[in-house]
Amino acid sequence: MDLLQLIKTVEGVYVLYGYTIAFLASLVEISPVGWTIPGGALLALGGFYSFSGKLSLFGILLFSWLGSWSTFILAYLLGNSTGYFFVRKLRQEKNAEKAKSLLEKHGAVILTTSMMANLTRFWVAYIAGTEGYSFLKFFFYSSAASLTWSSLMVVIGYLAGSEREQLESVLAKLGIASWLLFFGVVVLLYLKAHHEFHPAKEAKH
Repeated sequence: MDLLQLIKTVEGVYVLYGYTIAFLASLVEISPVGWTIPGGALLALGGFYSFSGKLSLFGILLFSWLGSWSTFILAYLLGNSTGYFFVRKLRQEKNAEKAKSLLEKHGAVILTTSMMANLTRFWVAYIAGTEGYSFLKFFFYSSAASLTWSSLMVVIGYLAGSEREQLESVLAKLGIASWLLFFGVVVLLYLKAHHEFHPAKEAKH
């Protein structure tokens, strides 16, 4: 199977399960185990394949947003009901302390920008619940943060989809080199995930 066939095969899966994939990818991406999947890349794929019209761009945006927002809300409720139990259980004192400091210093600002902070975004929401931050304010700011992040990922993919013909033409000409390019991207994604997970492992020691 060449790379063009792979693109079409993945497209078939996405057409069938795209909204579910978008929801779960964004939900897991914001969780403490977000390093296990390339969530942002999966959302971008949703945008990429929606350009053809086989998927609804609005649907991909909606389910991407709801997935990430759900994780924020669940983190808040978990923190509100369990206190620092899971912080200690998962040995995330370092990330939780950083999240608490950010929340105290920046309040609403950090709630709307924390999506970009991979290691602390879940814990910002968790600590907001633990510290009794206003749920109504949290509800609003977390929705804005989730929408901004998920929309950015999907729109990047959608814009790439607008250049799909040119992309496929280039891949067809590259032949074996296209697979080298593909594996290069996979390696970069792995290194990114490893880099994000490594500090979390260090915090456990």
